[in-house]
Amino acid sequence: MADGLTFVINPAAERTPIALLEKSLVDIRRLLRHVGEAMYGPSDQIQWVVSELRSSAPTITLQPERGDGRAVEAVGYGMRVITAGTDEPPQYFTEQALEDVKKMRRLFRGKASAESIFVLTNGERSAVIEEDISDKVSRILTAGYHNLGSLEGRMDAINVHGSPAVTIWDRVTGAPVRCRLPEGEEWITRAKDLLRKRVLVAGDVHYFVNGAPRSILDVTDLEDASPDPSLPRAEFGSIPDKRVLEVGAAEWLKSVRGIS
Repeated sequence: MADGLTFVINPAAERTPIALLEKSLVDIRRLLRHVGEAMYGPSDQIQWVVSELRSSAPTITLQPERGDGRAVEAVGYGMRVITAGTDEPPQYFTEQALEDVKKMRRLFRGKASAESIFVLTNGERSAVIEEDISDKVSRILTAGYHNLGSLEGRMDAINVHGSPAVTIWDRVTGAPVRCRLPEGEEWITRAKDLLRKRVLVAGDVHYFVNGAPRSILDVTDLEDASPDPSLPRAEFGSIPDKRVLEVGAAEWLKSVRGIS
């Protein structure tokens, strides 16, 4: 078996319906896209290629076109953590990526359904996705907390399908955070004017249990936070960086946000 990220789809029926294979590919592709976005940003997406395809039990092996083993390890490790049961999200598994995993419950329902899906990393089994995958993801999504506050980061995406929303890249964690805007053309116009700028977004900030921000609902303010180039740059020394290195980003965020 070729090295890479492999999904072995074990159908509930004796033969594999084409519909099950099609649904699985859609769900896998969506997950890989959002994990890759969290790793590299929206402008430097990973391209995945199929390096092996078997038909006995549908087996799909994928590799990053750029040969980046980090992406393979990130997805494999993340799925292992989620399927084992946890309250904390794996690294690079944003709210959107977790929702992608949660949607995989549809693969275990209806006539064209799977009994299980094995996830292998470089030929070694990392995880087994089963019918309870939705419950396991919900455990992560419901374990966090929320409060009124604000985040600052670069705005790189606007989505006007359904409820309007923007995506910013949090300055502290570097993770993409989806921010839901109020209805109204004036909010969309304001967001368009601020695209690709550093912004401050205020509202109901939702966090994962480890203190990492996941989304902002009910946005109350969206404003330009670009630094004034005419002002001198502040120098803060190395203490914050050393602290992060000593305890890790998650623990540092907990201490900053007052989480025990």
